[in-house]
Amino acid sequence: MVKQYSLRFQAYLRLALVLGALILINMLASFQNWRLDLTAEQRYSLHPNTRALMAGLKDVVFVRVYLEGDFPPGFRKLRNTTEGLLRQMRRESGGKLEFEFTDPSAQADRKSTNELFEQLYKQGLQPTDLQVRGEDNSMSRQVIWPGAMVYYRGQEKSANFLLGGSPGATPMQILNASEENLEFALVDAIDKIVRMKKPKIAFTEGHGELEQAMVSDIAKTLSEHYSVTRYDLNRVEAVPEDVDMLIIAKPSAYFSDWTRYKLDHFVMRGGRILWCLEGVGASMDSMGQENAFMAMPVESGLEDLLFRYGIRVNANLIQDFRAAPIPVVYGSMGGQPQTKLFPWYYFPLVLGDGQHPLSRNLDPILLRFVSSIDTVTAPGIRKEVLLASSDRSRSLASPLRVHLGTATEALEESQFQSKRMPVAVLLEGTFHSAYRKRVLNEFAQKAVDSLQMPKKDSINNGRMIVVADGDLLRNEVRVSTGEIYPLGLDRFTGQQYGNRNFALNAVAYLLEDRSTI
Repeated sequence: MVKQYSLRFQAYLRLALVLGALILINMLASFQNWRLDLTAEQRYSLHPNTRALMAGLKDVVFVRVYLEGDFPPGFRKLRNTTEGLLRQMRRESGGKLEFEFTDPSAQADRKSTNELFEQLYKQGLQPTDLQVRGEDNSMSRQVIWPGAMVYYRGQEKSANFLLGGSPGATPMQILNASEENLEFALVDAIDKIVRMKKPKIAFTEGHGELEQAMVSDIAKTLSEHYSVTRYDLNRVEAVPEDVDMLIIAKPSAYFSDWTRYKLDHFVMRGGRILWCLEGVGASMDSMGQENAFMAMPVESGLEDLLFRYGIRVNANLIQDFRAAPIPVVYGSMGGQPQTKLFPWYYFPLVLGDGQHPLSRNLDPILLRFVSSIDTVTAPGIRKEVLLASSDRSRSLASPLRVHLGTATEALEESQFQSKRMPVAVLLEGTFHSAYRKRVLNEFAQKAVDSLQMPKKDSINNGRMIVVADGDLLRNEVRVSTGEIYPLGLDRFTGQQYGNRNFALNAVAYLLEDRSTI
């Protein structure tokens, strides 16, 4: 029986490690000089939103942290930082936050340990497989669970502390980033579990947006924290009052004057929008027998609306030297096609600028046929670039011919002269209505009059995010079985990119979650 549990858990553990758990080697032994005095460092003065959340707790929140045991210095510091943070949060809560540290490996026998490990994984915690060099220079394997379970009024929520890290990041950099993310990880879980009313998010329909199956993964993930639905923008009604946020994912049909007014009216009443738009119509599905297609500019009707908000999505395609690979047939052997992975410069791997918490410390984000964004003058609106191309990128104006053979061309870095072209921008501040001095067409005006949707000139403290890639939220779907792949998973390489976490952060920030810091 013990063997059965062991094998069963090993399968779970292998899956967890494939999906993103980090392997850290004995380099962690070099962390001996890290300081443990949090007060002296003054690195963790609580964010005002955290203090407000703690002060407003109505009942006891219990946090069980599984980061306990005989660790190398790096993880020992992460553990101590966590305890210091929880102590500060407990003081702010007036004692309504309680916590304990427990070592999941310290069970009575191997069977009990495997059962607990399996339970933790099912609850959402991610293990880390650590290889540690002992004093006799021998290597030993240690499974660590850098995370916690949060309990409140019969509910539970997992909080993972360890970030995946960017390519080339050292163990020290990863642990430093994870330490900086601790407050967010803990408060995010607490905020979600104590919130009484879930904000409502609607994926729009009616303009050729991504079908439900294509956004199934992110919709399911969001539904753990929010109420998620779909809404047809063509309906002759105002966006329902209980909808707090709209996600417009890759529309391909033209927006009428009526639907544009509905969106502007939604923004003017304080609604938030995540726009995932295409500047150029391009898809790998368009590749014909010639392995090529013409990429044409997209005219959505939203151009003027977005311009009034301070944004222009350009009708170009970005090529980036830092790109995801795709399989390309390069020959045959024995009558069988031979494929090889080549970098596809139209699929850039973008990173945040490291400044805004929304896009900081994320794994690379996979974009497909993305356009650049220009910001334009819009009084009262602040703009911040969240994602940008690398320092080795370039843009190609449309119409243009996209040919698969580009992937096999030996391009030089010197051919990519552009730097940090914006592809995702946050807008916040005072938004002025695009319709305050405009006359609606007859149909739209009649709808507005009958539905009593009067114009409003402006809204303070508005927020929206524009991403110049309609596929940001698109998960892959196996056609033969309908199987939904995780958002951001590259089926060709098995690499898990940071699309899901970026989307979650974007939604949380737009909805002003207290946990966003």
